[in-house]
Amino acid sequence: MQSIQHSNYSNIYHLLYKNEKLSKQDIADSLDLSLPTVSSNLQKLLDRGLIIKNGQLKSTIGRRATAYSIEPNVSLSLGVEIFRNYSTVTILNLRHEVLAVHTVNLPFSNDLHYSQSLSQQLLILIQNKGYKSEQFIGVGIGIQGLISNDGTTILYGKILDSTGMKASNFSQFLPFPVTFFHDADCVAVAENAYHAMDGIFMSIGEHLGTAIIINGSILKSPSGRDGTMEHITLDSVNGRVCYCGRKGCIETYCSLSSLLKPNETLSSFFTELQHSKTEIVDRFHKYLKLLAESIYNLHMFVDIPIVIAGQLTKYMNVETMNVIKKYLKDYSVFPEDEEYLRLGHVVDHAVAIGAAIPGIEARIEEI
Repeated sequence: MQSIQHSNYSNIYHLLYKNEKLSKQDIADSLDLSLPTVSSNLQKLLDRGLIIKNGQLKSTIGRRATAYSIEPNVSLSLGVEIFRNYSTVTILNLRHEVLAVHTVNLPFSNDLHYSQSLSQQLLILIQNKGYKSEQFIGVGIGIQGLISNDGTTILYGKILDSTGMKASNFSQFLPFPVTFFHDADCVAVAENAYHAMDGIFMSIGEHLGTAIIINGSILKSPSGRDGTMEHITLDSVNGRVCYCGRKGCIETYCSLSSLLKPNETLSSFFTELQHSKTEIVDRFHKYLKLLAESIYNLHMFVDIPIVIAGQLTKYMNVETMNVIKKYLKDYSVFPEDEEYLRLGHVVDHAVAIGAAIPGIEARIEEI
């Protein structure tokens, strides 16, 4: 009997989570429950602060029914993206709404002093925004590197020299748990939360990262190397030298580092592109051609949608996507009945947003 009661309680909450607002009758009809059962469980959810009364629903006859919604801010999650010279922090509520974005100007260092300093900045941010530490589920940290499947250890982090760093370095200074995530996985999770779909996600930023979502979940391997397709090679003999030590990795052709010159920013590059500066136009089309070749190689690996995501997304448009699709058509050796290339939607802070989402999903699952 107890399990049935908990099931009704959970089912009602999850139904409300999937909808903006519902009446008692809506809930009763959707879950095939009696109104007294619905009323009893709604009161429990109200008492625990998990839902709120949210106005009234429109009605053409009789009294307007009270509307119920989840309380999205009862639990919050922190997401952090660590860069070499600073970190970006986001605060998300249960609806994945971004309540705050903050930059911490703290150079990265793989030591306890850095972990303590960043942790202190997170606590200061929480206080300054008027939240309580007890509201927070935890913090997810997105970082460039291979991560253990339990999210406790950076197994390999050559770019930031973060190999061996432990999540416990941070959690000992915080009143909630800390979990590491591969930055490309975070981007895929953020995109999937915005628009659910399976696919290969190419996170294009300073470096290229890749992740695969199958059946709604990140594809994981025991080694942590589930998303390192950026080290597939186009030219392993005469290609560009990659930070991994090999030549010709698609990282060296598809990352923003491969597109931009030193001291050149993405915004300045696309400003020049809009002015049709010849050198910029030629460089961009060469980049798009190499990007298309890399995309086609991934397409040959597994025939699922491929999503261009990350920082580049903000500057892509229909015209640019059509150029890539034309190159893909030229590369194609098989008939293609459907377009498989997609453009991501999360244009800002995708890593920090995606790092916060797993904690939210785990919290929702617990209810």
